[in-house]
Amino acid sequence: MTPVGQSAHRALLPRLVVALASAAALALGLLVVVISPRADAVVPLSPAFDGLARGIDSSSWQHPHGAPVDWHAAAASGQSFAFIKATEGTGPANRYYEADIEQARASGMAVGSYHKARPAMDPSVQARAFATRLQSVGGQQLPPVLDIETDEGKNPEELIEWTRVFLTELQHLTGRTPIIYTYRFFWIDRMANTTQFSEYPLWLAEYGVPEPTLPVIGGWTEWSFWQNSETGAVPGFTGPVDLNVFAGTHEEIWAWVGPVTPGEAPAHEPAPAPAPEPVPAPAPEPAPVPAPVLDPAPAPGPGGPAEPVTVAIPEGIPTPDGVRLPETVTVPAHMLDQIPPEFR
Repeated sequence: MTPVGQSAHRALLPRLVVALASAAALALGLLVVVISPRADAVVPLSPAFDGLARGIDSSSWQHPHGAPVDWHAAAASGQSFAFIKATEGTGPANRYYEADIEQARASGMAVGSYHKARPAMDPSVQARAFATRLQSVGGQQLPPVLDIETDEGKNPEELIEWTRVFLTELQHLTGRTPIIYTYRFFWIDRMANTTQFSEYPLWLAEYGVPEPTLPVIGGWTEWSFWQNSETGAVPGFTGPVDLNVFAGTHEEIWAWVGPVTPGEAPAHEPAPAPAPEPVPAPAPEPAPVPAPVLDPAPAPGPGGPAEPVTVAIPEGIPTPDGVRLPETVTVPAHMLDQIPPEFR
């Protein structure tokens, strides 16, 4: 990992500072030693770090022109762990990621992965892309790392919120507490030296010093990893490589290794149980349908007989051809009043 602006910083600022310091030394007759916080020289470490685990981090830059890395040679030289770049922004980065993870593991190193933050892009999308690639290689891993060293135009408040969203989402997706990688100037100047993330392990980049400067930035009381150079020479690598120290022994770093598995989904309020369906009341017995009431037979005419009477059909009633009337017809007695007298 190389903080943004490294090339310009290395090419211009140290030279300017050295020139000014040299002029001052000549004028005052003093010996001035200038050490840039981003100096490239590999400074011997303090004897206090003897016995601590050493490791490297790698990306596609460690494969110039496609050159391979001999991970077994690196491990044999005393490198105990390796962090491999997995993603940048919203997608995969480093075409050598899977092969480097596999070969570093095979060499006996503890392996982990890091994501290069692009704050101009959605933090949740980046966290998901990183988690997906971590899970694609599976196995036992060191905690995932957020490499944040550029602001991409965001102010401290926006960067702090971006970082919070990314870390929260990544922890949920991997079940691991992420490590934060940064360097002193960036955190102090671009993150307003916020102390809001001091519960996360710190991987501090600080070059050109025999041990990290105290006090530690951002409310951290200690660092877990320290990147002390970006120009290290390690067997198995054809070019310079970043050098790191773990705040523990070779054996102790393995306590940081574990699976990468999605966390439990956020708990939701249980849906209320559906109300029991009402038991329908028994349908009432249908009312008996009364038998149809027939019109009563007309009351017999006044003084008329109640029985039917037979009436003779008079002769001479004209009929259609072929139709012959009966000689008599039986009718109710009360209808006699409706028969014309001439037909009675």
